[in-house]
Amino acid sequence: MPADVPCPLCGESRYRVFSERTRNRIVVCRGCGLYYVTPLPEAEAVERAVQHSDKYTEDQLAKEAFFRRRAVELLEDVERRRGGPGRLLDVGCAIGSELAVARERGWETIGLELSGSSLAVARERGHDVRAETLEGSGFAEARFDLVTLNHVLEHIPRPSAVLAEIHRVLAKDGLLFVAVPNVRTWWFYVKRQRYGWTFQDDHFLHFSVDTLARLVRAHGFEIVDERTSRWVDYHEPPERRGPLWRALDAFAERHDLGIEIFCLARRAPLGSNAP
Repeated sequence: MPADVPCPLCGESRYRVFSERTRNRIVVCRGCGLYYVTPLPEAEAVERAVQHSDKYTEDQLAKEAFFRRRAVELLEDVERRRGGPGRLLDVGCAIGSELAVARERGWETIGLELSGSSLAVARERGHDVRAETLEGSGFAEARFDLVTLNHVLEHIPRPSAVLAEIHRVLAKDGLLFVAVPNVRTWWFYVKRQRYGWTFQDDHFLHFSVDTLARLVRAHGFEIVDERTSRWVDYHEPPERRGPLWRALDAFAERHDLGIEIFCLARRAPLGSNAP
């Protein structure tokens, strides 16, 4: 039987069991509070499962306008901070919606995607997308100005190697953007273990605002902006909703209770941040 693993964030071996309702046993680290799966699957098994999965391809196609709108918001923010477009690497780029928006705005773009069905769509649209892991891609040091991980980090059982490689391939003062589900959304306090949007079988790490920030800082990044987004899983522009709905949305986001976390961080010298 596979052995338990220490916390992927702080290395603590003590935990309390949170849930055994699904295929995964989810525990809470007694050192830092990270929710994670133990035992963890091997990286090779996860990669094989992703390669043969079309779980997210149809969802991306159905919600493409939403994902494009989010990409515009992100890139507008990044371009304001750095003075214009640059070189983008989208890790886990799916069908390439972000790559398309970035290319239209003058960015040089590369994507990485393991899912065969998503990869085929992205390549049909003319994007430079490679069926490789980041660690196996062999990019030159300081190659990119922006690296994005949109709902990818929760699928990576052991994130340290990926974050170390991102630090290496980012230019000095380059930016990292991470989006993950928020384990401390208001829904968590209502549904607990039954909150399926977060507690899915292919999610191995479950972040709060605090634990995501700690992980990012531990790997040589300074937080530029971190916030939660959306009080429910909606996809149309919020201005189409009524005032009460928008007020609830704003309240959840203001109090870090939204369903996902957005974190923008700047590359710093290794060792400059405490975990």
